[in-house]
Amino acid sequence: MKKRIKENTKITLTVRQLKKLVKESRDRLGTITLDELKHDIAWLDEKKCGCCHHLVARTDGGTELCIVVGWLDGFDEAEKGTPLTDGTWRICAKVAYQHSNNAMQCDFDVDWLMPYNPDTGDVDDTCEEVDGTQFEVDWLNRQARRIWNEWKDELDDLD
Repeated sequence: MKKRIKENTKITLTVRQLKKLVKESRDRLGTITLDELKHDIAWLDEKKCGCCHHLVARTDGGTELCIVVGWLDGFDEAEKGTPLTDGTWRICAKVAYQHSNNAMQCDFDVDWLMPYNPDTGDVDDTCEEVDGTQFEVDWLNRQARRIWNEWKDELDDLD
């Protein structure tokens, strides 16, 4: 039976228990919900600039892997996309990290990078146009989990 601990209650843990607790919290990855994606899209559509990010995990070196939603340029203006378009711009989402020499978090395609292999130049490209569906949320969360599992040891070295 689980007991609810009252706020401001002192808890004593052994070193082994503390290490287990830290490991379990590290293995728990952040996600994005449908409400969060819809909120981000509505905010971006209203502001017509910027991006939003949701922390998935942080490496030991401090690199943050996030699900990022923002405006991306380069689409054909005549191409029919979602209603969330502005000329050649579309609202997109990707799983990305922020390089350590960048304090800004406002530019979707400059401040947030997708993992890449510097030896081959291959990029783990997850960038997709979004309009706020549960399918997109599930896909982004799966991609975030996959990228974390495949790239967590290399993310601190990618700058």
